[in-house]
Amino acid sequence: VKVFSADGAIASDRKRRWREVCAGGGARGGHNGRQDRWIVAEPPRASPDLAAMDIDRALRFSHYASRVVAARPQLRDELAATVGSPFPIAQALNALAPHVEALDAPRLASALRALRERVMLHTLVRDLEGAAGLDEVFHAMTSLADGALAAAQRLHHRDLALAFGEPRSAEDGAAQQLNVLALGKLGGGELNVSSDIDLVFVYPAEGETDGPRPIANREFFDRLGRRV
Repeated sequence: VKVFSADGAIASDRKRRWREVCAGGGARGGHNGRQDRWIVAEPPRASPDLAAMDIDRALRFSHYASRVVAARPQLRDELAATVGSPFPIAQALNALAPHVEALDAPRLASALRALRERVMLHTLVRDLEGAAGLDEVFHAMTSLADGALAAAQRLHHRDLALAFGEPRSAEDGAAQQLNVLALGKLGGGELNVSSDIDLVFVYPAEGETDGPRPIANREFFDRLGRRV
């Protein structure tokens, strides 16, 4: 479930924001978008020659990117092979499924950190080289957040259910699921690299779990929200 923000402001001024965000600077977007209001439209972009993209030049705009590539040089090779097209985020998120099925929370957390690095580097280079429109940046970052939340929710729900049983409604016995409400830029599908994410966790009905060690739905979903 996503709550779409009434604030339609969008963020641009790419090179400055990439420098500040990736270097740990203070420019951060919030769900109210107050720091992004000076841009109301994206400027026209020249059609880039994708074959002539200067990856190293783009990476020099970011201390973060330079450190990541220095620590993991294979990411530079991956960029060179894939930067000509948008990041295949759906395929990358599907690759998380084995960790979720195995209930391997440490592996999932490690895989999500690695995926975030790959998405950030790929999007950074395409953006600074003029190959990515604002909609592509929004899609990559929003999809990354959505997919990370969904994977974490699935894994930790199943893990808690093994210990306590499935949470069920006291009224009709129906199984209950956590609903994650995304506010602000994530809720509106306009997440950028400098945005925080604002979430509200809700569950449908009171009741208790159906396992041998039952707990109240409230406690189950409180534990699940903290893990997510």
